[in-house]
Amino acid sequence: MRTFQVPCAHAPALSPLPLDPELSPRSAAEELGYTFLPCVLVGLSRAPQFVQRTGYLAQANDLWADQVDALVIPSSACGGSAVFSLSQTAQIIAVHDNKTRMQSYPDALRISALQVNSYLEALGVLVAHRAGISPAALQPQLDSIIRFDN
Repeated sequence: MRTFQVPCAHAPALSPLPLDPELSPRSAAEELGYTFLPCVLVGLSRAPQFVQRTGYLAQANDLWADQVDALVIPSSACGGSAVFSLSQTAQIIAVHDNKTRMQSYPDALRISALQVNSYLEALGVLVAHRAGISPAALQPQLDSIIRFDN
């Protein structure tokens, strides 16, 4: 992406799977290839395109990094370049319940992220953020009412 300024991805290569006699013709390429490359290429054809602001004629649906207020991601998938870039200017909301194989957690990468348990909780954080309410105000830390004197 950095060198050629185009989205990029990889496709896993697997051992051949047994052929399915009920195979849909639409997924035949996937079934024969073992790499899932066709669906990766279809996904890349719909991926956001990276542009430089200089010398670029902006389109109505363009999204710039400074327009992103928050990024909601799985808590174990914080290692991408978009997360690193946006962590400087946007609120990163890391969802614990969405497990990935990546295993790149915000704490280990020194990314400041608000940890939530679910996407429903992340939605609540986004709504509070939009309303100007600090998420910290919704999770008050109360001292114990029981006092133990020695």
